[in-house]
Amino acid sequence: MGLLQLVLLATPIGIWLLYKWLYRLRIEQLKGFPQPPISVFWGHLKLVGEYTAKGNPNRHSDYVFEDIHKLAGRPEVMALDMRPALGYPLLIINDHTIAEQIVKPSKLFKYSTPKSATMEAIQGLIGDTSIISNKGGEDWKALRKRFNPGFAPSHLITLLPQILSKTEMFTNRLTKLAESGEEFELEKLCTSLTFDIIAAVVLDHDFKAQLPEGQQDSLMTDYAALLKTYDSSEAMPVNRFRNRWGKQPRLIARVDSTLKVIIRTKFSEELAARAAGHPSKGRSVIQLSLQDITELTPDVLQTTADQVKSFLFAGHDTTSTTLQWAIYELSLSPRIRTALADELDHVLGPATDFASIATRLLSGKEDLLGRLTYTSAIIKETLRLYPAAASARRSLPGSGLTLRLSDGRDLCVDGWVLYVNHYSIMRDPKVYGESADEFMPERWLGDVDTSMEAEYGFEAEALPGKGEKESGRSVPPSAWRPFERGPRNCIGQELANLEARVILAAVARGFEFEKVGIGRVRCGEDGAPVVGPKGKYEVVEPMFNRRQVTSKPIDNMVVRVKLAKLHAEENQIKPCY
Repeated sequence: MGLLQLVLLATPIGIWLLYKWLYRLRIEQLKGFPQPPISVFWGHLKLVGEYTAKGNPNRHSDYVFEDIHKLAGRPEVMALDMRPALGYPLLIINDHTIAEQIVKPSKLFKYSTPKSATMEAIQGLIGDTSIISNKGGEDWKALRKRFNPGFAPSHLITLLPQILSKTEMFTNRLTKLAESGEEFELEKLCTSLTFDIIAAVVLDHDFKAQLPEGQQDSLMTDYAALLKTYDSSEAMPVNRFRNRWGKQPRLIARVDSTLKVIIRTKFSEELAARAAGHPSKGRSVIQLSLQDITELTPDVLQTTADQVKSFLFAGHDTTSTTLQWAIYELSLSPRIRTALADELDHVLGPATDFASIATRLLSGKEDLLGRLTYTSAIIKETLRLYPAAASARRSLPGSGLTLRLSDGRDLCVDGWVLYVNHYSIMRDPKVYGESADEFMPERWLGDVDTSMEAEYGFEAEALPGKGEKESGRSVPPSAWRPFERGPRNCIGQELANLEARVILAAVARGFEFEKVGIGRVRCGEDGAPVVGPKGKYEVVEPMFNRRQVTSKPIDNMVVRVKLAKLHAEENQIKPCY
């Protein structure tokens, strides 16, 4: 038998064996898992590709997952097999009760299901020992306990003067842009503001992020450049090679080196204070975290640097994105903006200049920020519709992790990456009804708390079996989770809420924003904005998020800004000008 005959004979056998292997991998192993239609050869790769092509190719993958979720009939969990493009099966969690099973402590995982190794993709940004990616255990608990005091609400309120100082620079920049009438990226302004705030809060260090290029702090420029290497535009093969073997390692080394100098300086100040017989009065997170350290070993130094990088990343990101989307939604809804202005007038007084607002907030006579309930509702609704990130967990094969579905079935999910899709969960019509996709701050009035501490304390031992607090709430607490839940919830959530309230209070009445390009308001023949049936302006094409590590507005939120009218009855956004 010749070689050609052997090849011809072996080919169909090889194809048959490949088919049998794929059938066992795709069909038999996934049997019992809710999923969209699957191909033996392609798995769900082809389907994901088709749905990705139906929209803007730069949109975030959560939009694609949600479209496929609808195709599959909105199951609580949805299996997606994209092997070999992904080296693991993916289970999308679309239901808040299932998500709770993953993030709550259990007998199997004391501090909730471990974070997925997919976090390794951003290790350069946050460090190898980051509190964000740390898979859990006593080392993670020690980190959390060490840094918790710096993010306690009672401590954060003492940082209000610093937050206001940085916010004043932000409003000054907006005033100049209003006078010039130029288009600009709101993302750049919001990000530089939140960078300035987080650097002051965490490091007691001035990033000078809102100053012109060339005048900014070197740590700020290096970290911003490092963050840029994770942009989707840097993901092309040539750029990826350049980043991995050149740019990224150099930037990571520079950021680490600069941070360690700052940490050593802060530690020396702490030692000097102890020697003088009085504790350090530093109020930054880093100073608070060093108070119980007796020796700054290389391991302690690196671990501290990694946590600072983590706080810089997470601390600027969520607040920046939330501000951009809140301002955008306010620009589309005169009704909501008027309600917000009325609350600010009532709580802070009618003056809209920054000096008056700051003086009132710093008066200390009462909890004025706590009285801004509609402002808090706007923030909470923005975080619901536009969460910055999802959560990825993974139980290693053999661990024995099972999820119970509402019909009583148990699914063993060992080896799966569990993607808790916050975008889908917080738009679930079973929870939020027909208005699930609508921006409705009123849904949160009476329940504006954004703290997870109301549901979960730090000590996980007290949590198993603890039920949700439903008193007076129309939305289950677990259905709102932009900061995730359980013991691994975001340590900086109170800071994010505090910042957002202060900044919105400072800009909401003084400025009017007009979206330019994508997401712009539709104008009628008379030059007036087209108003939809619920009083919201219609748009020419919808705005959406892209992925740059987390979710970011696709065009960096290009806008124009005007100074608001002095009279309340005229203080409406008129975008068609």
